[in-house]
Amino acid sequence: MRRLTVTVSAVALLLAACGAGADTGDAGTIPTLPASSTTQPESTTEPTGAPTTTVPTATSLPPQETRFVDVYFVKDGGYATPIARAVPATSDVAANAIRTLIAGPTAAEAEAGLSSAVPVDTLLLGIAIHDGLAKIDLSREFEAGGGTFGMTARLGQVVYTLTQFPTITRVEFHLDGEPVTVFSSEGLILDEPVTRSDYLAALPLSPTPSATVDRWEQADIPHLGDAASADTRRVVLVADDDVLNVRIGPGVDNDIIGMLAPGVVVAMTGPQREVGSSTWVEIVTPIGAGWVNDLFLASVVSDETFAGDPEVMHLLDELSGIMAAGGDLTAVASVRGLYVSHNATPIRFTPDVLDTILTDTTTYKWPSAALDATDPEQLAELPDETFAEAIADRFVSTYGDVDTELAVDDPLVGGNGRPPEYAIPFELRGFHYMAVYDPGDNPEYEGLDWTTWYVSIDYEDDRPVVVGLTLDEWAP
Repeated sequence: MRRLTVTVSAVALLLAACGAGADTGDAGTIPTLPASSTTQPESTTEPTGAPTTTVPTATSLPPQETRFVDVYFVKDGGYATPIARAVPATSDVAANAIRTLIAGPTAAEAEAGLSSAVPVDTLLLGIAIHDGLAKIDLSREFEAGGGTFGMTARLGQVVYTLTQFPTITRVEFHLDGEPVTVFSSEGLILDEPVTRSDYLAALPLSPTPSATVDRWEQADIPHLGDAASADTRRVVLVADDDVLNVRIGPGVDNDIIGMLAPGVVVAMTGPQREVGSSTWVEIVTPIGAGWVNDLFLASVVSDETFAGDPEVMHLLDELSGIMAAGGDLTAVASVRGLYVSHNATPIRFTPDVLDTILTDTTTYKWPSAALDATDPEQLAELPDETFAEAIADRFVSTYGDVDTELAVDDPLVGGNGRPPEYAIPFELRGFHYMAVYDPGDNPEYEGLDWTTWYVSIDYEDDRPVVVGLTLDEWAP
């Protein structure tokens, strides 16, 4: 008989961080699945912890501390422009800045005229800093290609990015461990350390930076804790190394005035605007009002309220019923769509596909915990399954099993399973959840044929809705 366990943890929000970065901090693309036929689920380019012995609540996030750095991209093909990013606040902050530089501009930044001469397949092999000199070791990919301006620009980007730090005034380049005296096929001479002034003529600093960023500390934001209110929201659906941009007005065409780290609770002021297909809301910031994309804000609901809400169980029953009948998931899903984590980073199925996703015959190579989808041979071993086969049928089977257990904001895992701080993707950890656990029925496997689904839930218009589904399992 299915059993319901209610456990409400008192673990507080463990986040005190500063942030950078569309809305999310140009968080990057949420991955799509490789389709074996027709189209893939639509992805989004808006927005992308340390293990702990304490099991967090659904609305807790691992401790995180970030700091702002500048990375220098090329504006309109001729100027070096600093763009703020948030990186982990560790002792190797310069290395984190270079890794962020290598990753390049976001899609939105590229549309705004920003580019990078640094090859994205470059590897940072090390940085040693002593007495104002940074010795940076990069992989040989860094000198691939040609063109005098391009080669000069990539050197300048690195030098500008490193010399923002007061401990660095000069830079010495190494490739694959060897010091560079002549760089690339263009024959650029690097027989001594270089400084920022060596590149100002060829790659001048932009006279008009692309955005004005007020780099407030997250601690400067009015402390709201986990206080549940109609006017408070929590930053969600943002990766642990990313941030949510705050803009001076609604829409990505407005300048960034600040950035919020995942898990931060903010107060809304009331106004909201529709911009394209997105809703933007005004919030309180340390320097006045700012605007953020509502996609990345979740209701703040206390553990006790969520645990005592009978509508949550009704929601699970309705979700299972719709899946079994092949119906319309928009009746139970968030207005954001549905995020599905099938042994991998969450994939967003947008609202416009949820009405037919259960009858859609498109098949995908759904990720497996046992196979590497980047290996063509292992990818071929993955079965071709529709959403209904891979997600709906399996959820219905788990939810409807006679010995399935349910828990509120509490892990129910097999003997070799993972608690939510490992199983649930970081982007979904700001939500309350229901654990749906089937301990397995085959005595031959001694309980190791278990399956757990974590159903992430938000409140919209004062009613619970499904935001995400996370699969965790062990299959013999």
